[in-house]
Amino acid sequence: MRSRKNSAGLIAAGAILLTAAGAGTTAAQAAPERASTPGANTSVSSASPLTAAAKAAGKARYGADATYKQSLTAYWTADRMAAAIPVEESPAFTEAAKRFATDQKALARAGGKPVTHDGPVRSVAGAESKKFTAATEAAYNPNLPYYTPTAYTAGKVFFSRAGLSYVCSGTIVNSEGKDSVWTAGHCVHGGRGSVWHSNWAFVPAYDDDLANPRPYGTWTAAFLSSRTAWTSNSDFSQDMGVATMNTNFGGWHIADYFGGQGITVNRGKNVFEYAFGYPAETPFDGGNLYRCQGTTSPEWDVFFTWSQTVKIPCDMTRGSSGGGWLYGYNGSWGWLNGVNSRIDRIAGPTIMLSPYFDNDAWDLYNFTRYN
Repeated sequence: MRSRKNSAGLIAAGAILLTAAGAGTTAAQAAPERASTPGANTSVSSASPLTAAAKAAGKARYGADATYKQSLTAYWTADRMAAAIPVEESPAFTEAAKRFATDQKALARAGGKPVTHDGPVRSVAGAESKKFTAATEAAYNPNLPYYTPTAYTAGKVFFSRAGLSYVCSGTIVNSEGKDSVWTAGHCVHGGRGSVWHSNWAFVPAYDDDLANPRPYGTWTAAFLSSRTAWTSNSDFSQDMGVATMNTNFGGWHIADYFGGQGITVNRGKNVFEYAFGYPAETPFDGGNLYRCQGTTSPEWDVFFTWSQTVKIPCDMTRGSSGGGWLYGYNGSWGWLNGVNSRIDRIAGPTIMLSPYFDNDAWDLYNFTRYN
């Protein structure tokens, strides 16, 4: 398959646009947790762990010398993927989301807190964008063929935690390293008091309507990264995660093989976005890529203060966590400007929330862009 590139180019300056890598575990490769510049809120990463069960699956299929990638390929069978549950169902996530929502309501009642500004927004023209005006709450299945850019730069995320199999959504983002898949922070790390997730894998263009729901195979993660405000405090305003992927298909980097969506920060909190993901609860089944669209707004605003989380009208359910919000989307390409983080209620959700992509998101991008 030939390399596909995002026609928007590599870097556009100003607004910071970039077009499109516990117990019973061993590391993907020997590397300690590392962090960017010291501080209370910074970026941090660790090698992606491999469980004993995954190692056993690799040994059974490929022999005693099974590689890390072979072990994960063997471990993530079609049945295991189908049985994976949305990570939002985990008690740790549920409690963290409730606590954060309560804190946000209290903050709004108290009149908010001082707002920090990241500087003026500047931009350079990139890919041609279509103009959309209508917003909708209903998630829509665009039935995209697996060989189209939106489909193959999105995908399902699978990982293990505490003996259970979980699922999220993710997006390939272009970078110098060509190995980045962006998702929610809770899709790479369990948050306060928890650890990095194990057996992390990404399936581009997952579609259970196909005879083979994995048309481009299973890609495995080498490193997982997030913000310390998430890993230490379960702060949903920093609920961002990046997986640095291993090469596949004889040495292909994932963004060289598929291309990658862009990334943009400091765009403001009232912009038109498209949110993508794999919702997995009724009326959805987790097998298809859905999308919502609409104008974002702060989770709350009081006078001249507002939240560092933003919302969009959307009824996607649990399972869609980590799916990308695309700004300037033209039907194929756009710029990542958020990730599915929380919904307002489990039954009959009406909004999806994301951390606001500002300089903190850009720090995470810089932390992972060359890996």
